[in-house]
Amino acid sequence: MKKVLFLYIPVLHQGYVNIFQKYAAEVDCLWILGEDLVHEFMFLEREIRAINPHVIRRMVESLNLFKSIHVLYKHSICQLSESEIITAKECLMERFISKYFPGSDVVYDTVFLRWDESHVSSKEPVNYDRISTDDFDIEMVQKAAAEGSRTSDWWREVGGIIIKDGAPLFTSHNKHVPSEHSCYVHGDIRDVIKPGEHSDISSALHAEQGLITEAARLVLEGTSIYLSVFPCPSCAKMIAYSGIKKVYFSGGHASFDGVSVLKANGVELIFVKE
Repeated sequence: MKKVLFLYIPVLHQGYVNIFQKYAAEVDCLWILGEDLVHEFMFLEREIRAINPHVIRRMVESLNLFKSIHVLYKHSICQLSESEIITAKECLMERFISKYFPGSDVVYDTVFLRWDESHVSSKEPVNYDRISTDDFDIEMVQKAAAEGSRTSDWWREVGGIIIKDGAPLFTSHNKHVPSEHSCYVHGDIRDVIKPGEHSDISSALHAEQGLITEAARLVLEGTSIYLSVFPCPSCAKMIAYSGIKKVYFSGGHASFDGVSVLKANGVELIFVKE
């Protein structure tokens, strides 16, 4: 059985060179995903960095690593049948294999080549700078946890405190807006989203956002903001609770609870017709 290395290569960088060097001696050839297949499986309409696959092929040939290099298009997919495939563990390639070679012998390499959906949502230990056992720090973290227990956001009981010169300035917890009861009146949008995914989609103003907007209110109370497009739901919440009272915008669309949260906080929305 032939063994091939099969990759989507929008640009040539060290991550790809590493995987070339790792497998070049044991594969019969390198296949590069062609443009028609890229468009079929890529969420973006256009990858602005992407170099034409045939140019990439010539660039890789200059490394003198592979016996042969080919670009794969839909009409030539059959040439990979009955091959052992080595590819990158990234969502685009996984979707391709699932559709065209569901029963093939595939090896997914864990070498990180670029950001894709799985890496964006991955959870890794925090690379912290130091450990504190200071009594004051412990007390403040415990108070933050107690503040978090006040929330009606049962998904995430998060609390926070901002300290300056050893004294608390602001405290906050995750708050459903415009009312703590919003998630029970209308239902919680988090009920249809898997835990750990899409943390930006929520009817809550996160504790961290609440602390920052409370501090911003000292400067921004009564001000106006001018935007090229209408704010997304997360930004609408930040605007609504930062003291800004007028939002001027010239395009875009409203989604989820952006408009209702702004209006509940007395923010005037003004469309600017150019």
